[in-house]
Amino acid sequence: MNIEEFQKVLFAQGREAGFTEMEIYYANGRSTSVSVLKGEIDAYNIVESGGLSFRGLIGGKMGYSSTERLDYESIDYLLDEAGSNAEVLENEEPEELFAGSGHYHSVDTYLASLIKTPPGQLIEAALAMERIALNADHRIDMVRRSAASVSESEVLIVNTKGLNCHRKHSSASASIYVLAKESKDAKETVTGGWFDFSLRSFDDIDLEGVALTGVREAVSKLGASTVPSDNYPIIFRNDAATSLLSSFASVFSAESVDKGFSRLKGKLGEQVAGSNISIIDDPLMENVPSSKAFDAEGSATARHELIKDGRLLTFLHNRKTARKAGVQSTANAAKGGYKGMVEVSHHNLYIAPGTTSLSEIIRETERGILIVELQGLHAGTNATSGSFSLAAIGYLIEHGEIVRPVNQITVSGNFFELLNGIERIGYDSRFIGSCTSPTLKVSSLSVSGA
Repeated sequence: MNIEEFQKVLFAQGREAGFTEMEIYYANGRSTSVSVLKGEIDAYNIVESGGLSFRGLIGGKMGYSSTERLDYESIDYLLDEAGSNAEVLENEEPEELFAGSGHYHSVDTYLASLIKTPPGQLIEAALAMERIALNADHRIDMVRRSAASVSESEVLIVNTKGLNCHRKHSSASASIYVLAKESKDAKETVTGGWFDFSLRSFDDIDLEGVALTGVREAVSKLGASTVPSDNYPIIFRNDAATSLLSSFASVFSAESVDKGFSRLKGKLGEQVAGSNISIIDDPLMENVPSSKAFDAEGSATARHELIKDGRLLTFLHNRKTARKAGVQSTANAAKGGYKGMVEVSHHNLYIAPGTTSLSEIIRETERGILIVELQGLHAGTNATSGSFSLAAIGYLIEHGEIVRPVNQITVSGNFFELLNGIERIGYDSRFIGSCTSPTLKVSSLSVSGA
């Protein structure tokens, strides 16, 4: 039974069972992925997963249920389970189903042919990247993983009040992860990797570029050593800056603010960052992985400036947090899968890019450290206070040039203070996930080394 037929039968039988309002949230995904090792297929997986959650109002109370199967037996189960737990569940506040927004933007994120990419093409791509990496530099000791994949996903939210939202998403990706040594007998080993994607065709991915970038990321770290502990100007390359922003993205959630988990509480309208900083959540951007026309509650998404020229304009809201705050929802409801509770999260959060290249920022730095990798992000950050203390890998800069790689250092600071100390912003934003930052140069941060 397909999802459209299942929904119609479910609602018809639900009305007969006494449900006055009903809603389904359906999510499904499938992918084909392959990875190779030493010229042989290491893993080949075809995965399909998903399911459906149901909620319905019966006897004035809301009940919930979920299933992974779309068949007649599941319909009976969903209605029985929701009816039973509606009698015993105590809801904090009355729930209302949403009838939908007046207008939805068109977001093109799906191409049916992408999932049909031949498995043989994925295998050959992974093998080709491995060959390119091994031949690119004699210091590449091993390609630990060379992988290619295609995937697609689908979300459908329908209720009896008129909401009917449907989206599909497809993507292709290629990645490599390598190990490098200065010589075969050397004890020091370093790792590096790279990744790229396409939302249109696997052929659009530059496989040679992925492999060679992965190689450069690894071999450039050879011979790294620490630096004296001190305060240094710090350049967070776009990927490291993205990792840092992602670790603190929750501070913009109205849910976190309401619970006291964000230092931004009570600061709407105030200057919370440098005047050169704007932070935006834009789910309507073209050709980025996290674009979507509606959120997990079926609200139409839109572009929102959270911080503009350093001033805090809004938090991210779902319908519940918006009602509590007496504002309009920003359509940032999110669910961790079809069974998940509705929460608040960003869609495509990014720091607005500047006008300077990474190479220019390096040339302007008399002495400093370029950080390309941050480690321990889960344990080393505190979103409530904004403090962070993270192991880092990067490069020492002297007289405007990179002089050598650096490791065994820890960079420490505070995210909220950092937003007020950014001197330069690059234009090298790389939108590969739901959170993005260009390169950022910070005037001074504490570095613990030798």
